Amino acid sequence: MHDSVRVKVGIVSWNTGALLDRCLAALPAALGSFDADVVVVDNASSDGSVEVARRHPSVTVVANDANLGYARAMNQALATGDPADVVIALNPDTEPAPGSLATLVERLLADPTLGLVVPRLAGAEGDLQHSAYRFPSPRVTLVVSFVPNLLLRRGIGRRFWLEGFADHEGRTDVDWAIGAVHVIRAAALDGSPPYDETWFMYAEDIELCWRLRRAGWRIRLEGDVVVAHVGNAAGAQAWGADRTVRWLVPTYQWYARDRGAAAARAWAVTNLAGYGWLRPKWRALARFRPRRFAHLAGWASEAAAPQGVHRRVVRNGVESVAHLAGGPPEDVAGDQ
Repeated sequence: MHDSVRVKVGIVSWNTGALLDRCLAALPAALGSFDADVVVVDNASSDGSVEVARRHPSVTVVANDANLGYARAMNQALATGDPADVVIALNPDTEPAPGSLATLVERLLADPTLGLVVPRLAGAEGDLQHSAYRFPSPRVTLVVSFVPNLLLRRGIGRRFWLEGFADHEGRTDVDWAIGAVHVIRAAALDGSPPYDETWFMYAEDIELCWRLRRAGWRIRLEGDVVVAHVGNAAGAQAWGADRTVRWLVPTYQWYARDRGAAAARAWAVTNLAGYGWLRPKWRALARFRPRRFAHLAGWASEAAAPQGVHRRVVRNGVESVAHLAGGPPEDVAGDQ
């Protein structure tokens, strides 16, 4: 079976050379008996990432003269060479364990209703990285903001895939998953590139899952397969604390395009209401229980910029924040 299945792995790099080296070194064992084509597209790195990739003889390297963004570069990687039955979009800051990617490919192929499968992501210490979610909606925001923790712990948090309440350890369908590891059935794409190139970076993963779900394909979390993932290795270099806004604005743009301007405003209203409800609680906890809740003070202050985005969308629509979505200059396009 494996001999007849064509697999392609695409990686987009931007100044993550050391992480990329570990990722590429791990790939042969992770892919097991699958003979996969591996393509690295480098978005004009200045840290020698191209030379790192070229030290791996079985890897095809494409060096761009400019930073094209994540979606464009990943589509470029997955279109390079011969067509494949399964395409894997992989971040350079992942280090897949032996057999992990092979297992994901096998499970995708074993169920003809699956369009995309993802593993559970774990940090350096083995801690869970929340990576599977419900599609954004006013209902999800209201649950996050206003449902008491007691009820969230009794199953509502798990049902809505909220951080801290969904363990990711099972094998189950999800709405969408971040694009650190996307194992995609090529036939499910129906000839289209995997990722929407409207945005420089962010929102392309949720848009892909939305498109697949609307076409009748299932998205599945294979929680017993674990892949180590640093997370935001390139994004932190370029945007730092601004990363939340860089993610939020494209997400609003996707939401408005696929659900309408009125729906985007309604979502923004609930986001703004939830922020106003939660922020004083964060501050109070951080003030009166500083040892236990000091981190919440940072969350409260960092939320100020997203609050401004929500407010603008409510008052003037999504187009009023489009300029905040960002693009190249010394920005980023390497990982989610």
